[in-house]
Amino acid sequence: MSGRLTAGERGMALGLAVIMVALIGVLAAGLLTFVAADLDAVAEANRGQQAFELAEAGIEVAKAHLADDPSDWSSGELHMEDAGENAVTVTVERDAENQLFIATSTGEYGGATRKVEAVFSAGDGGLELVSWRELYE
Repeated sequence: MSGRLTAGERGMALGLAVIMVALIGVLAAGLLTFVAADLDAVAEANRGQQAFELAEAGIEVAKAHLADDPSDWSSGELHMEDAGENAVTVTVERDAENQLFIATSTGEYGGATRKVEAVFSAGDGGLELVSWRELYE
């Protein structure tokens, strides 16, 4: 047992090393695929959150416009400027019979779209939020 390899064992260490390198490569490729998919999911969730925040900002802008003088408002659409590639569109409809304003805001950010609806009541005490909800399509 002097450590010499017999003729049938020559190249065995090289073969095992090649198999180990191939196995480690396959495991690394699988891990890389998993991490890339997870990163894409996180990026999409972040874009959705940004779109939601833009939609909420649109509701706040509509509320500010309505708070100035709700009696002067009929129906219309607002577009926010300086949003870059992103967009916010707010539509306000007036229900004159019930003295309600229905504001629907759509925020778009990086391909993600979120929509929020708020209902405001215009009474003697000013503008009051009646309901708020996110719309899913």
